[in-house]
Amino acid sequence: MRTLTTTIICLAMCIATATAQTTAASLLDTMPRELLPYISDSQLEEMGKFTIDNDTVKIKNELNGTSTVTTINDDFAKLDLSEGALMLIKLLPVGDSTQIVCLVRTIKTPLPESRVDFYTTEWKRIDSRFNLPDMRDADAVLDMMTQRPDSISEARFNELRNYIEPVTVSADIPDGGDMIVYNVNVPFTTKEVKSNVEAIIRQKSFKWDGKCFKICYD
Repeated sequence: MRTLTTTIICLAMCIATATAQTTAASLLDTMPRELLPYISDSQLEEMGKFTIDNDTVKIKNELNGTSTVTTINDDFAKLDLSEGALMLIKLLPVGDSTQIVCLVRTIKTPLPESRVDFYTTEWKRIDSRFNLPDMRDADAVLDMMTQRPDSISEARFNELRNYIEPVTVSADIPDGGDMIVYNVNVPFTTKEVKSNVEAIIRQKSFKWDGKCFKICYD
């Protein structure tokens, strides 16, 4: 298995030619079109003009819907691509001068579900999760993100866990910081059951330390 040290060394070699610090706005200009399949070059250019935090710009995309940039600054961008899709772009520092891109893509309906990928600033895919868990393993996700309160029995706990089907996990980067927060979503059910299921779910946070993500313990 490739070690994190080897990954970082290879990563530094991939982006050693960079002569200036990349920004979230410049990443939008160079983002491969397969990551934004229904936004044209000219629309991307309009989106990239907004480089001050808290500015908002709306454009009409090629699906005749609206895409909105709600936040864009030096190292973070948040884009509502459509009513059903969200994208977060976060630049993470690696050492003194290099950076990697953390890309979070979320499908918001019927239940929010996210995919987290990493790239160099030249949009070359990085084959590493940087210590983040694999959220595709439903059983492992439930083991990690549920906890039995002392007030309920093991049988009741397992019954409530069974309501979480399908298992969908959404990711967020709160305030554009250096932390990724994962949440398990409760499938559609009655208000009472949803409240009971939410009582056993535990949010998980992971903080970037310059080399990888480290879990934040309660």
